[in-house]
Amino acid sequence: MAARSGGDKAAAKTTPAPAPRTAVLVFHGIGDQRPMETLLGVVDAVLGKPETDRAAARRKGAIPRWIKPYVGKDGSFDLKSVTTPALGLTEKRRYDFFELYWAHLMSGTRFVAVLLWLCDLAKRDRSSLPADARWIWFAAVTLLTAALLAAVHLLWVVGTGLIGLSWRDVAARAGLAAPQATVSFLVLAVLVGGFATFGLRKGWATGLGVAGIFLVFAALAAWHPLALLTLVPALASLVMFLGPVATAYGVAGTAGLSLVVALWGPVWAFVGIGQAGWPEGARLLDIALLTLGHPPTTLWLLVFLTLFVFLAWVFLVPYVGDCARYLRDAPDNIEARNRIRKLGLQVLQDLHDQRNGDGAPRYDRIVVVAHSLGTVIAYDVLRAFFVEQMASARLTDRVIAAFAAIDGLPADAIGEGTYAVAAVDGGLAWQRIGPGGTPSADAYQATVRQAFATFTAEQVSVAKGQIVASPWRISDFVTMGSPLAHAALLMTEAGTNKALDEKVSLREFPVAPPALSPGEDGRVLFAPKTQNPGMPPERPRLQHSAMFALTCWTNLYFAQRAGVKGDFIGGPIPPEHSPGTMNVPLETAISGGYFNHIHYWTAEAPSGDGTAHLRALKLAVLGVDACREVNRTRRILAAGETLAL
Repeated sequence: MAARSGGDKAAAKTTPAPAPRTAVLVFHGIGDQRPMETLLGVVDAVLGKPETDRAAARRKGAIPRWIKPYVGKDGSFDLKSVTTPALGLTEKRRYDFFELYWAHLMSGTRFVAVLLWLCDLAKRDRSSLPADARWIWFAAVTLLTAALLAAVHLLWVVGTGLIGLSWRDVAARAGLAAPQATVSFLVLAVLVGGFATFGLRKGWATGLGVAGIFLVFAALAAWHPLALLTLVPALASLVMFLGPVATAYGVAGTAGLSLVVALWGPVWAFVGIGQAGWPEGARLLDIALLTLGHPPTTLWLLVFLTLFVFLAWVFLVPYVGDCARYLRDAPDNIEARNRIRKLGLQVLQDLHDQRNGDGAPRYDRIVVVAHSLGTVIAYDVLRAFFVEQMASARLTDRVIAAFAAIDGLPADAIGEGTYAVAAVDGGLAWQRIGPGGTPSADAYQATVRQAFATFTAEQVSVAKGQIVASPWRISDFVTMGSPLAHAALLMTEAGTNKALDEKVSLREFPVAPPALSPGEDGRVLFAPKTQNPGMPPERPRLQHSAMFALTCWTNLYFAQRAGVKGDFIGGPIPPEHSPGTMNVPLETAISGGYFNHIHYWTAEAPSGDGTAHLRALKLAVLGVDACREVNRTRRILAAGETLAL
């Protein structure tokens, strides 16, 4: 027994240390997602597609990988992982890819919830959208307005039909009530306008504007009372759901669209194509505003409303529904959001808690990769996890000194600039595009990586035979097609950049570098005020929003044009809010360059692994050094074959 025990000790001494590991956690985006769909796309983009044929695998330098279930502390069998052998010539690092699958926690989205969210967006300031894509807002507002006007029109038709009245009977009765309606609206113009001006103290402009609406109704009651039956309930609903500005645009758009449809046939007949008569001039208002005064409109409105509901149910609910539920603060939505965030926190905690046989952390680096709405979810999970983990952080003198370069950054220290991928020494590196001179995001991220290395090194200690490691090992946050580019519109009530500035300044939303709030001296650290004057001052602590003083944020997006080219959902993270975020604009020929939101991990046919946006994703996930090591491994596996990596 003694001899065997000695042999075991000798074997233990010669057992090689486990290879260092990187965990890559992927958050999928919106739509009818299937488990592992996004995960495998990201893995293939980073490591190359796998091959079952050995000859093909050798030619392409395919990296072996295995899929296995991932069941954490409270995990699900739908959470799987992809693992690799040790890669590289020097470090021999292994990579484990995980997917945080959250679609099943956001099921059951209702059609009405999507419409209400779109109405909320319509009320907000559209100026934060790209100028050449604001037509999307206008088109959405026009469709919502037309649908509501059509619904009111059809309700009147059905209601009067049930009691046996024709539209002529309704018109006659409306004419009899016209004098009383005219006087009523005039009185309301004076009373409501006066109350807004003097009672609510909204000023003359607001008071006159409100009075003007009732004066228009009074004029319509005197001239064309039938129109009021649809306009009054429709406009009241539109102002309530869309707001006055969107209502004005929506009514103008609906009127223009209705007239185009009505005059389409007569215009072609005028040039000799087909036969169609011109509508009566007196009916143009009824046609434009979809009132009851033009009976032929009813059939067209029924067709339009049916198509609107069908297409919205088929396309909006499955794809936009997730955004509507996650981004809208309604009681039902908050419960679903919390379930998703709780799962994210559990998975991140489990990745931090996993250990090797020697008690050391299994992962010394964790990369979070997210797409579409998944970027917003990941952002929320990370900022909550940072607050939770920093309670146990050790801020030694070396850590405080490492944060000093970020803590004292002046407001204009980081210049604007975007980045592209350049081939360097068998690997890849970022190359700045745009004005030089002032240090930009790459210089800031170099400082962050130094702070991250120092912070993680200083957290290591031994307690009860267990190696205590850094509570925060998330080195990188990689976003693709992120709605965070439109955070002002999507994540503030007013939808303005000013409202977003306030939230950033109050440290609600972490940015890179961390915000310098009014009345504070540092971005990263703060010194708690000592309650007892006789006590020595407490050591500095980390701000709760200092996440991007330890984590580098790289944002990939297909540059959009006119809302149809590239990716309208994504875009650059505004440098005025987060100048330390590395924005990487991309282009692709996939689908002709149109609607590229789901193409971030799709290779272009002629380029394969050398596709520009795949190289950008690989570099963002692996980093410069690891990217070079992975490329070297693939070239060795290819045994002399030329690979475009």
